[in-house]
Amino acid sequence: MKRILYVVVAAICLLTGCAPDDESWVQAGFTTDKESYEIGDQITLTNTSTAGNAQIAVCKWEFMGKVMYDLASPAPFYVNEGGEYLFRLTVTSDRGAIKSVFEKTIKIIDDGIRPIADFSWSPEQIVAGEEITFTDQSKVVEGREIVAREWTFGAILSTEENPKITFGSHGKINVSLTVTDNKKRKDTKTVTVEVAKSAGSLGVLWSHPYDEQGTVIHTSPATSSDGQYVYVSSSNYNLVCFSKSGDQLWKFDCGQNNEPNRGSSYQHPTPSVDSDGTVYVAVGDNTSAADKNKSASLYAIAGGADGGAQKWFTPIGAKSSMRPFGAPVVTDRYVMILTNSAPSTDGKHFRIYDKTSGSLKYAEKTSSGTYGGCVGLKDGRILVNTGQSGGRSYGTHIFFPNGGNWNKSTNEQDYAPSDQPNGSQLAVGADGKVYILCHNLGAKLSTTDTQALVYCYDTKNTIEGEVPTPEWYTAVKGSNKQTGYGLVVDDKGVVYVATDQYISAISSTGSILWETAVAGTAYGVPAIDNEGYIYYNDTDKGSLVKLEPSTGQAIASLQLGTELKSSPTISSDGIIYVTGMLEGKPTLFAVEGAATGYAANAWSQMGGNPSKNGYMY
Repeated sequence: MKRILYVVVAAICLLTGCAPDDESWVQAGFTTDKESYEIGDQITLTNTSTAGNAQIAVCKWEFMGKVMYDLASPAPFYVNEGGEYLFRLTVTSDRGAIKSVFEKTIKIIDDGIRPIADFSWSPEQIVAGEEITFTDQSKVVEGREIVAREWTFGAILSTEENPKITFGSHGKINVSLTVTDNKKRKDTKTVTVEVAKSAGSLGVLWSHPYDEQGTVIHTSPATSSDGQYVYVSSSNYNLVCFSKSGDQLWKFDCGQNNEPNRGSSYQHPTPSVDSDGTVYVAVGDNTSAADKNKSASLYAIAGGADGGAQKWFTPIGAKSSMRPFGAPVVTDRYVMILTNSAPSTDGKHFRIYDKTSGSLKYAEKTSSGTYGGCVGLKDGRILVNTGQSGGRSYGTHIFFPNGGNWNKSTNEQDYAPSDQPNGSQLAVGADGKVYILCHNLGAKLSTTDTQALVYCYDTKNTIEGEVPTPEWYTAVKGSNKQTGYGLVVDDKGVVYVATDQYISAISSTGSILWETAVAGTAYGVPAIDNEGYIYYNDTDKGSLVKLEPSTGQAIASLQLGTELKSSPTISSDGIIYVTGMLEGKPTLFAVEGAATGYAANAWSQMGGNPSKNGYMY
């Protein structure tokens, strides 16, 4: 019977032409709608790949510096530069992982004809606070037209044909116009204009380099509570004190514990200042160059004009690093720090020290490491961010006081337990509500809808041992992955959020009020002055930008350095301090404006206030 069955099967295979041992094969291929294109032409690729005795499982497209995986053809696209470009398609079968490659070179013809960008302005004399009309005078050849315009006024954007601009800062500002014609050709013109000073404009009071080497990566200025002294640090392990008039008063070496990478691009935290003037700064390193026995330290330094002397020093532990996103939290009794890599001596990221003696009082491991900040509440509770490991995170831990100790919330009892406060700074309102900016991992909203979420929790309704429920959570535009972003909250509960490409305003009930696109790339946490205006640093433009609070419109942009990878600090007297790079050196900029202080009764900036102590309510 089996013999008869085999004969039948063999006959069927002969008739159909597919024997059981036929080999699988694939053949990659695609066509283009034309053999050559001009700049601005739409390019259409059609996948013509075939397979035998198998299915096509993977199509890998490589062209124009991109790699994409799509069984179908890529969406039609445009090329803006002439030349010859290699297009490659690699096809893989589902049986035996057989591969086939097809390549084709496509020529993009550039006829060399471009629009000519040009513009004028009126009145010719530009004064801060007065409206100026910019007129597009660009030219194109016959048969073409301008279809898009992009103006930049420092770090302010416009796409209008003839925008009306009121500059809020004085000094030199770059004005640029990029025009695009209907054949996708572009041209740009940039002019540096001189803006005269007015009573309400932004301008540089003074600037001062404070290290001969090193970089500024997220480390921001901190001031004394009376605004008389400004403290800055850099990756060269120096803490530097300036007077408000710009005099450098002293420098303290924070690299006395054999910390490596001095002067490199390694990260360095922000200092914080106590009410008695003591300055606290933590340093650390977990690279291969770090000392296996000691590489991280916490210093307490006497502040003020006659300061600069060490009050105490404590080693944190070997192979421990400090993310620059947060300053030490200073309460009435303690100094708290959060490390990225836990000290190898005990493996505990979150650490509390007696601020008088420097002795360690408490240490605890936080889930998945840490990238962000922490906040101390007046009732003794502490909020501590976690990082990400294995594609997940545990949100923000809550530490509840228990005599001279603390009890840590479980992962399930954390704030935003399944999203990631990735390098972001917390904010707490005067009403006890806490706001957390998270990298979206899909716990509440799809990752295809948003990359960033803001959570609001009421700390007064948070009970130890119970799972807290957010008051609200809201999607915001942009990304906040490990770059020290964060948020602030004003006295009415309006939250201002920074991501890489947007500054957003959220109402006290969680609705989006406005979203402002950033001209370059935003860095750090915004700041609010006592008139309600919002400031942020645009690192690509090297500019401090001022936004109007009700609309989010950029009303001033002041170019400072080449990189501003930090958060602005508004002192008690209204001076705005920014750290960044200028001529290859870490530099402190002091900016004057119309403000006379920072926002009262508000979490006005990184660390809550200009002293950066993270301890207000």
